[in-house]
Amino acid sequence: MQRWRGQDEIPTDWGRCVLTIGVFDGVHRGHAELITHAVKAGQARGVPTVLMTFDPHPMEVVYPGNHPAQLTTLARRAELVEQFGIDVFLVIPFTPEFMKLTPDRYIHQLLVEHLHVVEVVVGENFTFGRKAAGNVETLRRAGEQFGFGVESVSLVAERADAAQSVTFSSTYIRSCVDAGDVLAAAEALGRPHRVEGLVVRGDGRGRGLGFPTANVAPSAFAAIP
Repeated sequence: MQRWRGQDEIPTDWGRCVLTIGVFDGVHRGHAELITHAVKAGQARGVPTVLMTFDPHPMEVVYPGNHPAQLTTLARRAELVEQFGIDVFLVIPFTPEFMKLTPDRYIHQLLVEHLHVVEVVVGENFTFGRKAAGNVETLRRAGEQFGFGVESVSLVAERADAAQSVTFSSTYIRSCVDAGDVLAAAEALGRPHRVEGLVVRGDGRGRGLGFPTANVAPSAFAAIP
């Protein structure tokens, strides 16, 4: 899997592709469904599949100081999506300037001019562009104009333990983690929630008792049960 950061790293001779877009924090079961659809579409069309995500989290820029807890680091996201067969992991720096792009400019600049998309695969609730003014219907209208297809994927699934449906979203999983319900979080993620951090030196009390331990300092943004 190739990894690009920013529009400038997209090759000038880049051909056509299938594109899926999102933050993909957690790379949960809903994301897995979305990514699988995109990869299959790319294989059917004989073109690469590009996953476009953002760094930092858009909420950090739109609402400074009110960013959501992070389920996965950017590096972990890349590791997880690679397992699905994504060809290119494209990270777009989410800057105040990028935030101001209108939906039309967003589509023309990224999807048409740089990536030459033949199909875009997104979640049903996908929004984009300045003030989140663009949605799936905006993409469909642009697709008719520029000649690319649009597929929207439902992120709703039945819970294993109840006759009810749940929308698998990063927000839902964060609420599970925050409440300490790691089993519900694992169900939605499709794997146990993992917290990453740096090992730091402690006071050595465990070592003195014959039980050396590792002290881990997680990111200030990490979602911790």
